[in-house]
Amino acid sequence: MNFRVSPMPNQPSPVFSSAEFRSAMRHVPGAVSIVTTGVRPGRHGLTLTAGCSLSTEPSSVLVCVNKSAGGHETIKQSGSFCWNILTADHAELAKKFAGQDGSKGDIRFADGLWRQLTTGAPSLIEAICSFDCRVSGSYDAGSHTIFVGEVVAQTTNLDREPLVYVNGEFTVPKR
Repeated sequence: MNFRVSPMPNQPSPVFSSAEFRSAMRHVPGAVSIVTTGVRPGRHGLTLTAGCSLSTEPSSVLVCVNKSAGGHETIKQSGSFCWNILTADHAELAKKFAGQDGSKGDIRFADGLWRQLTTGAPSLIEAICSFDCRVSGSYDAGSHTIFVGEVVAQTTNLDREPLVYVNGEFTVPKR
């Protein structure tokens, strides 16, 4: 077993690498989603597991987007994004939007069935849920920006199995 203890106040912080942190986080299961933004031909999308519901009044979510991601600046400029929760059938689409095939920008939308809801950000028709959001806040968080989105439209397909990322691979939860 490998563990690190947080220091008491006024004591130096333990040193561990970002690679060690990333390795540990690979064991934390997360729902796989694609965050999309922009309109054709300037659409962008990226795969992420760092998103969650935030509030029901008003309905809002948060997504954590790497500042180096192609869609980061488009979210900031457009003031909107759509958070698409993927199904078990979307592993290849998740890989494409993660850039594993080398594609970038609008070409990633060649696969999947897409539509626009309210903001114009692409919504994946077959997603378990899609939350179309207007950015209501953004917060710097090191390598990422936390975008808070007020949900202005949503769709659901609740009869689908979710796609999960854990131990470095896409999988489906066991029942």
